[in-house]
Amino acid sequence: MDTRLKYIVAITAAMGFMMAAYFYPAETFITFTAGWLFFIPAAFVVYMTWSFLEYMKERKHRITVGIKPTEAMRVLARREAELKKEKEMMYEELGRGIQPR
Repeated sequence: MDTRLKYIVAITAAMGFMMAAYFYPAETFITFTAGWLFFIPAAFVVYMTWSFLEYMKERKHRITVGIKPTEAMRVLARREAELKKEKEMMYEELGRGIQPR
């Protein structure tokens, strides 16, 4: 859709709404209020559906890289596990009221 066409449609819609509001003020207000009550949730649902479909389309083109752990990675993981165990032991000792050595 051309940008010029978007502006023309928007201006025409605005002019039509202003003319309707001039001739039928109460009805236009009720229409505007009811329209927004339904338009906002409908626009949200349409936008979320469109975004989900775009996400699913783009998801096909992603690359997943798998890395085999090296020996250095394994050593780091073991050291982290040891530190976690020591930390838990210290928390247990402090929770029982035993002072650490």
